[in-house]
Amino acid sequence: MGAQVQPYHHGNLKQALLDTALEHLRLHGPDKISLRALARDVGVSQTAPYRHFEDKTALLAALATEGFRRLYDASHSTLKAECSAADALQMSGKSYIHFALDNPELYRLMFGPMLSPDDDFPELEEAGGNAFRVIVSLVQRGIDSGEFVNKDPLLVANSTWAMVHGISSLMLDRRFDCVEGGISESVLDESLSLIMIGITVR
Repeated sequence: MGAQVQPYHHGNLKQALLDTALEHLRLHGPDKISLRALARDVGVSQTAPYRHFEDKTALLAALATEGFRRLYDASHSTLKAECSAADALQMSGKSYIHFALDNPELYRLMFGPMLSPDDDFPELEEAGGNAFRVIVSLVQRGIDSGEFVNKDPLLVANSTWAMVHGISSLMLDRRFDCVEGGISESVLDESLSLIMIGITVR
């Protein structure tokens, strides 16, 4: 007979599964994650994860939700920064890029094709919305103060996000390695400054 799995007694099983899944994601990417492997590594029965996650897609959605919450935490401090809206938005953009570089597999899961915007995961939708609202709030702050052009704040926020997201993706995929000089921290700062020029009142 095989070894009997001991009942899970210590702590929060759902969080233990998520923590282990994040490690599996970091090491192997989303394709290799399985609820069965998580159960084995956490030390519970193979059916135990299904009490918290209906299937693998639900697990991946929970991981992406955690990612958006971490992204929110990384950029939210800029809302309270005692500086201009432009500086705060630039700081937020830099936090976004460094989050992507520090968490490449999680970032790719959050924005990649494995999770569809049409999937019904309310917590994921809320977490993603909260992270995006950091950008919208900073843009609105700049419009209200007269720093930014008086355009639809969602249009400005989407345009800014698209550029920062593009930089993040290109850096993750090492596409700047193909460009003479690459992209250093100082060049990154200059790139973000150029983004600000496009929305700043002159």
